[in-house]
Amino acid sequence: MSGLTELFSYVCGQVNLWTPAGEALPFCQRCTGLYVGGAYAQALWLLFRPRPTLRLLAAHALLLLLMVPFGFHLVPQGGELRTLTGQLFAIGLTCFLGLNPALRWRPWEGSSGNQRAYWAALLAGVPLLLLAVHAESGLATPLLAWLGVAGLAGFAALTLANLALLPLLLWQRLRSSA
Repeated sequence: MSGLTELFSYVCGQVNLWTPAGEALPFCQRCTGLYVGGAYAQALWLLFRPRPTLRLLAAHALLLLLMVPFGFHLVPQGGELRTLTGQLFAIGLTCFLGLNPALRWRPWEGSSGNQRAYWAALLAGVPLLLLAVHAESGLATPLLAWLGVAGLAGFAALTLANLALLPLLLWQRLRSSA
């Protein structure tokens, strides 16, 4: 676990840690929501492939904006609220990073696009994460830690895809308008 603690020290202050079964996670309570919740949100995004309607985008934008009062500590908060806001932010972030406009791949085409099932699965994950951080099982800490690694890797991959592909999109648009 010390290698993961060192890895996450580059992206997390590692203050206010959850300790399932007495063993500390390698990231703080908010990052637990961000990275573990991010792994879950990314899996659901791939599984359900929701169509990016205006309503879906607005809901995910609101999830991102929730972080303003909580991230800047304008609202008093305990561990559960820090984890919840991190998880909600991860859901919004996954949506917008997954909408890379340079990709010609339209994942929602050919899918059922079941928005209700997508939202139901997202909502079901919220209490599951909170239950997991309070678990007394010795498996909880390594499972959450590795899910956090998966979430961090997923966010890194989505970010790199956006950074790599957006200049290509701009280049294509400049060439087509000339």
